[in-house]
Amino acid sequence: MSCRLPLTLVAAALLLSSCGSTLWKIQLKDGREFISKSEPELQKKTGYYRYKNLQGRDALLQAQEVLMVEQQ
Repeated sequence: MSCRLPLTLVAAALLLSSCGSTLWKIQLKDGREFISKSEPELQKKTGYYRYKNLQGRDALLQAQEVLMVEQQ
């Protein structure tokens, strides 16, 4: 029984920490969708949106291909 308690606490902590993070959906004009861990930033100089994907890596999308960006 004592083994279940730590596992339950870890599961609860993970659930609570995931609820606190905001995700963003980026929809392209061709229908593809991408999920971002951070609010996508428009880089006006380059014409690209920069964001962090779900794996935490930097990613870029051409601004002219983006239809909408919305908070989830």
